[in-house]
Amino acid sequence: MFRIPSTLLALFTLATSSALAAAPKALPAHPGCFLLMDLETGKVSRNDKEKCATRLPPASTFKVPHALIALETGVVSSVDEVRKWDGTKHAIAMWNQDQTLDTAMRRSALWFFQGTAKQLGRERMEDWLKRFHYGTQDASGDITLFWLGGPLRISPDEQLDFLARMFRGELPVSPQVLEKVKGTMTHGPDTVASVRDGINLGGPWKEGAVLSAKTGWYPNKAEGDVTWLVGHIASPKGRHVFVSAVRSPPGKSPARSPALSSAIDALKAQGLL
Repeated sequence: MFRIPSTLLALFTLATSSALAAAPKALPAHPGCFLLMDLETGKVSRNDKEKCATRLPPASTFKVPHALIALETGVVSSVDEVRKWDGTKHAIAMWNQDQTLDTAMRRSALWFFQGTAKQLGRERMEDWLKRFHYGTQDASGDITLFWLGGPLRISPDEQLDFLARMFRGELPVSPQVLEKVKGTMTHGPDTVASVRDGINLGGPWKEGAVLSAKTGWYPNKAEGDVTWLVGHIASPKGRHVFVSAVRSPPGKSPARSPALSSAIDALKAQGLL
């Protein structure tokens, strides 16, 4: 009978034990798609292959590439440039005031980005969508709505790829612009900014982890609301990008974003928050 030398057996046992110790924890139950990528290794954890490949309206997650384009082209001069509110009343009170790019990102102020979309125009917008390889790369129809009910769609898998390139510094924008937009996505140590003042999620985050993220919500009673949370986490466990996307059942909108709460639960289960 062939015997494995004891030295080889010991090395095999050690390697197997190390691999098991380094293996990521199983993802918790999630009502849609949840993706997590280790930026160091490129390893991706995925809970549902079909849902993660399905294209959805990006909703306010599109404000991330939109902000990059606006700054890179000079349509917006800085994250602190003030744009005057025109007095139109919006249902979300925090929109009814002057905004900067920073506040518009944190409050998801739609009118701010509708204005910059008009300034950019369809041709320039689509040129940048192609440079970013962003979803369907289609800005046709209403230039102020193409990322909501319009033709622009992106899958969670594609969102993850975009975020990985963004946080690795691989997008065709200047490092200065990239850092400014990343700064608008950085949240406090226990909250995620939304259209409200901020949703407390039981922080502070674990071991001083830093969460950079953008929410998204597209209401659609007929087909079901689409909600997102996409972003990056820096922690003692390394740098990770993640995507959480949920299409809710048709009918009444959920009281709270299922993509947001499910993402935080998943990230905490991985020991990242």
